[in-house]
Amino acid sequence: MDWNALGVHAQQHVRRTLRTAPPPTVDDLAREVVVRLFRYSRREKLVRPEELVGTLARVVCRDHVRRRAGVRALLNAIPDADGPLELPPPDPEQESGVDMLELFRFVVLEHFRQHDPACHELATEFFTEQSWSSVARRMQVHPRTIIRRWSSGMEQIRELAYTQRGPVWEWARAAGLVA
Repeated sequence: MDWNALGVHAQQHVRRTLRTAPPPTVDDLAREVVVRLFRYSRREKLVRPEELVGTLARVVCRDHVRRRAGVRALLNAIPDADGPLELPPPDPEQESGVDMLELFRFVVLEHFRQHDPACHELATEFFTEQSWSSVARRMQVHPRTIIRRWSSGMEQIRELAYTQRGPVWEWARAAGLVA
C-alpha cells in the first residue's frame, strides 16, 4: 500500500471539503485521516483504501468543524451533504483548553456504563471508530438494528442534557447548552 499516495489523496479530499482551512490545518487533518486509515488496516484488510480515504476525510473534517464551532455544535447535526463545509469562527467561550469532544466521549461512556450496558458497548465501538456493519456481524444482528439502538441511546443523551441533573446535564451546562 502506498501511504504517501494515500496521504496526498487525503489532502485533496480535506482541501475540497474545507476550502477555507489554512494549509497547516489541511496537513494536520490529512495526517489524521492517514492515521485512522492505518489503524483500520491493522484491524482488517482494506479493500478500497482510496474510497475509505474520502469517507474518513469527511468524518475528520466534520469533527474539526464541530471542534471549531465549540460545544453547541456537539448536539447539533452537521448536514451529511457531500458539499464543502464552512469553518465557523472559533468559539470565544471555548478558550479553556478542554477538548469538549473528549469530555463528551467520557460523559457518554460513563452514563451508559452506569445505566445502559448495551449502549455502553455500542458507545465503546463508536468511539473506537468501528463500523456499524462489523459491530453487527460480531453481535449477529442486522446493521440497521445497531444503528437504531445507537440512535435511541443518543436520544437518551440529548434528553438528559436538557432535562436532568447529573453528569450529562453538568457537561451540557459547562458547554453552555442549558441554563
